[in-house]
Amino acid sequence: MRAVALLTLAATLTLGVVGCGGDGTSPPLGEVTGHITLNGEPLDGATVEFIPESGRPSIGVTDASGNYELLFKADMPGAMIGKHSVRITSQRSASGGEGAEEFVSARKETVPAKYNDETTLEADVKSGDNKLDFPLEGKRSRKASPGA
Repeated sequence: MRAVALLTLAATLTLGVVGCGGDGTSPPLGEVTGHITLNGEPLDGATVEFIPESGRPSIGVTDASGNYELLFKADMPGAMIGKHSVRITSQRSASGGEGAEEFVSARKETVPAKYNDETTLEADVKSGDNKLDFPLEGKRSRKASPGA
């Protein structure tokens, strides 16, 4: 019985010191905010994705004023430090959970392909605060997503 108690205490102390997937395993991040417009108008409800050369992407969604903030994880703002390819889309990711595929299929893409599927946008995230604005130009795409 004493051995079980000691083993339980050791396991508890180990979890307390190591943690359960805490910040100790996250790469260095920079906080990223910005403003996105399309032809001078704020782009509302767009998904902004920063994709690093290697590692986990960060994602944000624009508000009615076109402002966004990137999240590395649900409770962790920021993006990995370094160069990123940037995708901006008016469609939500199909990995968003139950029912997301129907939502994606029903919504048409309005952002030109050169900013999403065929993106030419890049960003360099540095340590600290990064304000990265994207003034997009071009004809709004009317292309429906596959399966629509």
